[in-house]
Amino acid sequence: MQVVWLENDLIRVGILVGRGADIFEFRYKPADLNLLLRLPGEIENPQKTFPQIRDTANQMEDYYYGGWQETLPNSPSFNYRGSIFGQHGEAWAIPWDYSIINNSQEEVSLKCWVRPLRTPLMVEKTITLTNNSPKLHISSSVSNESNTHFDMMWGQHIAFGMPFLKDGATVEINAKKMETEPNMPDHRRFKPGIETEWPKALTILGEEDDASFIPAENEQPYSDLAYLSGFGDTGRYTIMNKEKKIGFGLEWDASLYEYVWFWQERYGTKDSPWWGNTYAIALEPWTSKSPSDPEGAIQRGEWLRLDPRETKKTSIKAFPVDNS
Repeated sequence: MQVVWLENDLIRVGILVGRGADIFEFRYKPADLNLLLRLPGEIENPQKTFPQIRDTANQMEDYYYGGWQETLPNSPSFNYRGSIFGQHGEAWAIPWDYSIINNSQEEVSLKCWVRPLRTPLMVEKTITLTNNSPKLHISSSVSNESNTHFDMMWGQHIAFGMPFLKDGATVEINAKKMETEPNMPDHRRFKPGIETEWPKALTILGEEDDASFIPAENEQPYSDLAYLSGFGDTGRYTIMNKEKKIGFGLEWDASLYEYVWFWQERYGTKDSPWWGNTYAIALEPWTSKSPSDPEGAIQRGEWLRLDPRETKKTSIKAFPVDNS
């Protein structure tokens, strides 16, 4: 699979253009630390390595290695107007076209684009890194190339793990509310279906908790999912290793990505797909929450609707944080 590297003296960023145009590595060079999740094992090519039964509802999990995926046009698997979508859409699984549009001493810039097979969409993003700057700039767009409307979810699946979070972490985010997902397993941290003021939370035992605190790796296993909201026009977060005082920061357009999915899988799931081996903390900007009834969510107007020939544009900044 083809890879493009963008690099300056501060960060090194790997883009897997041969599969999803994922950002599979975001390395802060002064600490020689990859801030994104990288699970053990190879990064598999879905075009060459596949399970016995293909096209299952959760096929994305067969190939999940961590990193940062562009996820659209959905999260749950369902049939949208005759087109069957698997988990987290199709864009993550297929090669993207790309062009290096700038490669100078002052700036490097990569454009990636794709037309997923089961949608009338054109997805584009331009990733730019400038000299002596730790900030990665991403400008993205999705265009509906059809003569009818198209309903969609659009998310940035950004996850973190070892060794970055081994000592535990704190999350600073300008959210106002947290709503816990009702449909999670029993081995969870937060009481399901509860809305609180961030970072206040209730545990499954009904005790007060600070949701911005992530325990060290060797503490109690659990799995959880919550939705953070109330950002205003611009969303901002940092996730910091509290011991090393090094972290990852993100800024995004919260008028488009109104929610951040706060997913925590801390060795809590002993069955498929994680088998008790996975430690992942994700803070994912999304256009909507994950619906148990996609058709109902669309009817209620919760999904992003693109009119015929309409284009939505947005931008994101990602950067290391060093308070050491």
